[in-house]
This record gives sequence, structure tokens and C-alpha cells, in this order.
Amino acid sequence: MADTKRQARRERLNAAANAPWLADRMKSALMPEYESDGFPNPVTAARHLGDLAEELGDVVSLSGGTIGDRLPPDFVRDAAREAVDKYPHYPGVKGYRDFRVALAAKLERDNAITADPDDEILPTIGCQQVIDSTLRILLNRDDDVLLFDPEYASTEPAIRMAGGRITPVPLAWDGAEWRFDFEALARVASHKTKLLVMSNGNNPAGVVYTQSQLEQIADLARTLDFWVFSDEEYEKTLFDGAVHHSIAALPGMHERTVTGFSFSKGYAMTAYRIGYMVGPAAVMDHMHSILRFSIQACSAVGQRAAHAVLTGDMQPWLADNTANLQRKRDYLVQRLNRIPGIRCNTPRGCYFVFPDIRGTGLTSLEFCEHVLREGRVSVTPGFEFGRHGEGHVRVSFCFSQAQIEAGMDRLEQAMARLPQPVSA
Repeated sequence: MADTKRQARRERLNAAANAPWLADRMKSALMPEYESDGFPNPVTAARHLGDLAEELGDVVSLSGGTIGDRLPPDFVRDAAREAVDKYPHYPGVKGYRDFRVALAAKLERDNAITADPDDEILPTIGCQQVIDSTLRILLNRDDDVLLFDPEYASTEPAIRMAGGRITPVPLAWDGAEWRFDFEALARVASHKTKLLVMSNGNNPAGVVYTQSQLEQIADLARTLDFWVFSDEEYEKTLFDGAVHHSIAALPGMHERTVTGFSFSKGYAMTAYRIGYMVGPAAVMDHMHSILRFSIQACSAVGQRAAHAVLTGDMQPWLADNTANLQRKRDYLVQRLNRIPGIRCNTPRGCYFVFPDIRGTGLTSLEFCEHVLREGRVSVTPGFEFGRHGEGHVRVSFCFSQAQIEAGMDRLEQAMARLPQPVSA
């Protein structure tokens, strides 16, 4: 029965591309071009692996993106509990003003971004809503959009739903690490470019853009007159002395940049679903309309908990969390590099590694399905993050040390059962 249901879901998605009732923007989000180019379809593949994991049962996840061994500090959770009783009504489209004022102070202090709390900041349902809404506000059908590749898996479908036409900008894999290649961006940017979409740090590759790299990007944006959307969800997840910089803080970029932030990843608050959008007032006017006509208001509980983060002392918690994540990163990198055919990067940001698995002789989908069936451990195929991600898989180290160890034990056992030889 489970196989039958999984097959039925796949057939429904495949048939949807020709369904007369389905809007063209949703058909675009199915990304049929991947199959035309010889790749698996990211939408159906993700659904297939998720369904298969559920059917198999007893699967150790190394594929998710939520901190599994930390809770926010007591004072943050206390603020959430208190909000249940003290804030029982709609917060309003703009949210609570004291929250926006605290956000403005944080942006000035941590990001060197000066933003008006009344006209240039709005609370959102995480950073995901900022991505979707920014694209809906800025893009017309067939507008040229530059997208780093690999990039967060939800971004390309969102661009397609908004009508944008994507030009990928490959990040460079040198056999050991991922890095930003400005020349690759300069080659494809033009006066026709409407928008550049990026995440800083990059999910899944862990690239953290330096000040000088952002200055190169900003100079290109000013020269060619295009917008920038910067997803800065992982601004607090940094290792090895990496420093986060916001491109909106650079000269001439405030008026052409929209930035998305969230409390989800940096503060172990994924369940609270609270983020915020920062941009020019003229853009934010239309974000206000989207919020008003779609969700009406963001969670009061989430806003009060996030306000506690902004006004409390989070530094001890952040330092402990960063040290914990870095220990788990180093452990995971070491374990993966011991497996024949795998070469793993050491990311400076986010909490994922994105190793090269081509030496195993498997595609990324074959690799993920093999370790899922043979080891009951889940990781994410690289092509879900763009064509340049093929040959890699994303493995998370946000879970507990025990879960990472159990997952890696299973992954190693599954790879030992691989029938074909591997190359180093």
C-alpha cells in the first residue's frame, strides 16, 4: 500500500505539468527543466525520499535544519509563556512597535544597517516569507534573476512562482572547499538583470561572504542597476573567526537591497516562526499589503519571545551554542572524510556540510536512496540546491552529538554494503 501511495503521489505531480486547472506559476515551480537537462526533478525527488523515510521507519535524520540539542534561554521561553496570557489579540499588520524599535537597534548595532522602525522593518513568518514576498513584489514575468548555485532549495521554486527567469551563478568547488567566484557572477550579470538572490552564509555550502566580496557585488549592482535580496538567516552561525557583514550596509545599497532575517536558526526558535524583513520604505509599503491580505499578522507569542532575545543577554547562550556546533562540525567532517569516495568541506557558516560524493560512483539521488534503504539514515541530494550541487549531498550537524554519531554509524555501514568500487 505504501509503495502504491508513493507512486500515486509521483504520478500526480508529473501529471500536474499538463493540468488545465493548475496556474502556470505553479507549473513553473515543478521545475520540469531539470529532467530535460538530465537531472532528477527536485520536487518529486524530495517528496519521494520523504515518503520513503516515513515508510521505512526508524530513520535517523541528518537532513533537517533545526537545532536539536538546545532550547532558547529560560527568559525567552518565559516571555513566550507570558505572551499567551498577556497578548491574546491580533498584534496588527506591523506588529508591536517596541519589537520593531528593538529590531532597529539590533540592525544598527550588529549589521550597520540604519532602518526606520515605522517604515522599513516588518515582522514576518520566518525568513521564508521574506523570500516569497520579496520576489512577488519585485519580479515581473521573465525578469532576469541571478541565483547562486548551490543555493537554498526553496529559493528557485519561489523565483519560478513569481515569474522570474533564472541565470545560475556557480559557486566554485576546489576539491576541498566551496568559495565565491566573482568572475562567474560578472560574466552573467548585465543591464537586463533585475535581481540577484543570495544567502549569506550560504545554505548549503557554508560560504560566508567577506566585506571585500560584498563590495565587489555591490559595485556590480550599482553599475548595472539591479536589486539584491540577501537571506541572512544564518548571521549568528559562524565558525573559525568568520565575521558576518550585511550588503545593505554598503554605500548605495540601502535603496536597492531587501534583507531577510529570522530568529529560527541562530536562536533555536524554529517553532516560533518569527523573522523580519528590512528594505526601502517604498518596497515595504507593498510588503505591508501582502501581510495584510494574506496572514493579517505574525504570531504575538513569537514577537514577544523575539523581543526578549533582542533585549536580553544572549551572548553566553550564543557562545555556548557556537562552540557546540563547531565541535559537531569538526566531528562530522572527520567522519565523512574517512569514508572512501567522499571529500568533505569545512564550512565557516550555517550548520551543514556539502561534501563531494562523486568518488562513490553514485549520483546524489542514488547515494541518498542507498543510505536511506541500507542504513536508515537520511541526507539531502545536492541537485535540490541547484544543478551545480549535483555530485554532493547536504549533511546536517545541528542535531545532538548522539544523533550525529548514530547517523554516521549507519551511513558508514550502508556505504560498506555498496556493491561497486569507489575511488578516492
